[in-house]
Parts: sequence; structure tokens; C-alpha cells
Amino acid sequence: MASHKQQRMRRTDGRRRTQAFTLIELLVVVAIIALLISILLPSLKRAREQAKMVASTANLKGIGTAGITYAASDSKEMTIPVHRLMGLVEGAVGTYEYGGKSGAGEPLQGNDAVDSKWGTQNGRGPATRGLNPIVYKGGFTDYQNLMGPNRQNWRDDANLDLGIFKDPSDKGYAGHHYVSWQASGLTSYDHYGTSYSAVTSWIGRLDGDCQLESNSSFLKPISRVPNPANTLYFMENAGRFGYRANSGLNGCGGGASGSLGSDVLTVIKGWHGRAYTFQVSFVDGHAGTVRMEGHQVPAPVLGRYPSGAPCCCPNGGEGAACHTCWRCVIFRGRGWQIDTLPAPSVVTNIGCDLGAVINPIG
Repeated sequence: MASHKQQRMRRTDGRRRTQAFTLIELLVVVAIIALLISILLPSLKRAREQAKMVASTANLKGIGTAGITYAASDSKEMTIPVHRLMGLVEGAVGTYEYGGKSGAGEPLQGNDAVDSKWGTQNGRGPATRGLNPIVYKGGFTDYQNLMGPNRQNWRDDANLDLGIFKDPSDKGYAGHHYVSWQASGLTSYDHYGTSYSAVTSWIGRLDGDCQLESNSSFLKPISRVPNPANTLYFMENAGRFGYRANSGLNGCGGGASGSLGSDVLTVIKGWHGRAYTFQVSFVDGHAGTVRMEGHQVPAPVLGRYPSGAPCCCPNGGEGAACHTCWRCVIFRGRGWQIDTLPAPSVVTNIGCDLGAVINPIG
């Protein structure tokens, strides 16, 4: 007869045997955990991206508000700061030079980023960018002619962390933009000094006296933008040429110098992963999301197009011929527009000889 101690040990061993997991049970548990992870991970990824998109929208709203503040204090009410190199250096209009740090892309000499055309050494440092003193009180010291030991001042300008100008999802070249940015492999923030481009499409010229003019918010007083709640102001740089997508196929839009042409059938994704969908701000200061896949070709409402109007097409015209030209410069889509028609264009003091240098069509 088993002793009381032996019986107690048998009962204990039995309990231990019944509490142990079999191999099959372990595999089932692992499979369930893997299934739950596969279900939850996409949701977590979407939640993270949604949070980044909210941050991007907040950045653009802040930049747009700074732009409105700038316009209120500017004697000409300019919506976007005109860079001091405009008309002197190719491309220096303010598309990127409106705010941000010193860029590191496209070195003019060798491969050292400190020689970037977008950098302090070449006159586009943070001290020259018009919105910086509004966003960062006091602004920045202009080190263009004060490089410091081992050019450290220039390097420091390129390493600034200016959060409002840095999109948390800025992954670099997005498939339809300047090929120089593609070649650099840098984020927009590091290449140009900002993740966001100002909408500096110019759109038009006067054929008679060869004076360039503005039919967008750029180079136009903010008080003369007729629909500020719909007019684009700043946007994530991934979508800068979204309004041109495929528009070269109908003879309008063209290809920007050094960029992939407008007729390239490339799907443009914003940094938040959606095709042709970008975060933007508007001239009235609010920010949001727009879909921009090319632009509308408007129906001819001839009474709304000035006769003898400036055109992006080779020759001016009257009536229907004029409309053929104007349809090239009416850049609109659902919920957004770049042109400011039917408001009158604003004649600038820039002549056509400089027009080729600064690429007024966008």
C-alpha cells in the first residue's frame, strides 16, 4: 500500500502534467499571435502616417500664417518673399528660398555639400529667406561672407533643425520633379532647405512691351487674390508639379527646365503614400489635402479672358485664339487653383530678357 507521501507526490506530478503545453498548443498560440500582429501592424502603420500627416498640415498652416504676416508688413503686400537673387541667378525666385535652412543639394564645385547652390555660401542661406525672421524671432546671422574656421558657419547653417519646414514623411524624390533632386538622393529638406515649396507659378507676359506679369498669387499683392480660400500657397514639395502631370499631352504646361516633362506618365505619390494627393496651405491661411493630377482645361468663356491677353503660347490672339492660349495658364482642380483669374494680372518690372533666366511659367 502506497504511503501518504507517495500518494501526494503522484497527485503533484499529475497536476504538473496537466498544466504543461503540448507542442501543438504552442504552435496554435504562436499562430494566433502572428495573426493578431498581421492584423494590427497595418492599422498601427496607418495611425503613425496619419499622425505625420496631421503634423505636416500643422507645419503648412504655420508657414501659411507666416506668409500672411509677411504680406501684411510688406510695402507691396507680396504673398511670397521675393529672393534678393531673383533675376540675377537662375531659379532664385523664392520657391524654396522663402524659408528654411541652408540646402545641401547641387554643389557648384566638387561634391562638398557646403558648396550647394541652395546654401549659405551661394547666397541662399537661412538669413536670406524672408519668412525665417517671422517664424524664428530674430532670424539668423548672414554668414555668406563669414564662413568661420573650416567653413563651420556654412556647415552649421546646413545642419539646422527647423521643424516647421521639415515634413516628418519627407522621404526625398517622389518620382516627378527636378532630376537634380533625384540624383542627390537627399530629402527635400536637406536638398533645398525645406520640405515645402511655395507656389511661384508666374504664368504670362505682355507681348507688346515685353514686361512679365503675374496671374498667380506670386508677385501679386495678397489683397488682389480674388479667391484666397481656394488659391494654393505652399505645398509638400513631392507634389510641386502635380498640376502639370500629363498636361504636356494637350500642348499646355511644358516641362520645367531640368525636370521630367509634363507628359511623363508617372504616378506621383505624396509623402503620405497616396497617389496625386498632397498636403497644402491656401492664401487665406488654412491648410488641408488636395488631389492634383494634372489640371482642368476650362471651357471657353470668352468674356472672362482679356483680349490680346498675355499667353504662354507663342502668339497672342483675340477671342477663341486667345482662349487657346489662356487655357494653358488656368491651373485648377477640385478644391484648388493656382491662377488668380478673373482678377487682372499684375505687370511686374521684370523684362522678358530676365524671363528666360527665372522661368516664369512655374
